[in-house]
Amino acid sequence: MSEHSGYPGAPPGWYPDPAGGPGQRWWDGYAWTEATVLPASPPPPPWAGAPPPQGPASQVAPWAVASERLNTFTTSGLVDSEVRMTPVARLAVAMPGVYYLVNLIAQRVNADQLRAFGHQMRIVWDYSQRGQTPPPYHGPNGFSPVSLLVGLVTLGAVVVACIWQHRAASAARALGLPSRRSPAWGVGAWFVPVVNLWVPYSAIRDCLPSDDPHKQRVLRWWIAWLVAAFGSGAAGICALFSTGTALVVSIPAALACLAVIAWAPGIVSAIAAAHRELVARQALGTGAIRS
Repeated sequence: MSEHSGYPGAPPGWYPDPAGGPGQRWWDGYAWTEATVLPASPPPPPWAGAPPPQGPASQVAPWAVASERLNTFTTSGLVDSEVRMTPVARLAVAMPGVYYLVNLIAQRVNADQLRAFGHQMRIVWDYSQRGQTPPPYHGPNGFSPVSLLVGLVTLGAVVVACIWQHRAASAARALGLPSRRSPAWGVGAWFVPVVNLWVPYSAIRDCLPSDDPHKQRVLRWWIAWLVAAFGSGAAGICALFSTGTALVVSIPAALACLAVIAWAPGIVSAIAAAHRELVARQALGTGAIRS
C-alpha cells in the first residue's frame, strides 16, 4: 500500500495503456478499467515552431523527367512512322473507289455479254428444274482483263491501307486519344462480315481528336464507301438480267466511287496533321517540365 495515497499501488488516474494502445487507460487505484482516451491531438512535428523544410519550387524528380522524355520519344516515333506512309497511303485508300468505278464502266462496256451470260444462267436453272441436261454455252462471259489488272493493284493497295490504319491507330492511342477498339481489331474488322459495316469507320474516326472537324468528313466518306461497294455489286447482278436496271443502279454507285476517290486521301492527310500537332504540344510540355 502506498504511504501517501492509501492505495495498494499508484493512485487513480490516466496512465499509458498497458495493452499497448495509442491512448491512456483509467487506473482506479486497484485495477485497470475499460475507460480509455485517445490523445487530444497528434504530437507536433520535429520542426514545430519553424517552417517545414522545402526544396526548390521548380525541382522535379529525375524519374518523372525521364519517363516524360521516353513517352514523348516513343509517341514521336509512332507518329513519324505513320507520317512517312502518308503519300502512298493517300493513293492506297482511294484505290478501292477506282476498282469499283472500273467495274461499273466494264459492266456498261460488256452489257450485251453479261446479259447473254445471264440468259444462259436462266436456261441452266430451267433445265435443272426439269431434270434435264442444259445445252452447252459457247458465248462470252463478260470477263474483263482490265478489271482483273485493277483488282490486283487494289489488292496491294488494301494491304498498304491496312498497314497505314494500324500505324495511325497506334499513334493515336500513344497520343492519348480515346479509342474503343485496338489498332489490330480496327484493321481485322474489315474482313469480318456484318462487323465491317461500322467498326472500321469508328476505328478510323477515333484516330482524330474528339473536337476535330474532319470527323464529319470521315462519316461522309464511309457512307460513300458503303454505297460504292454495295451499289457496284448490285449493278453487276442486275447487268445479268436487265441493262436498264443495271444502269439505274450504276449511276449512284459511280457517284459514290468518285466521292470515295475525292475524300479518302484528305482523311489520311487530316489524321497525319492532327497527330503532328499533338506531338508538338507534347514536346512543349516536356520542355516546360525540364525547365
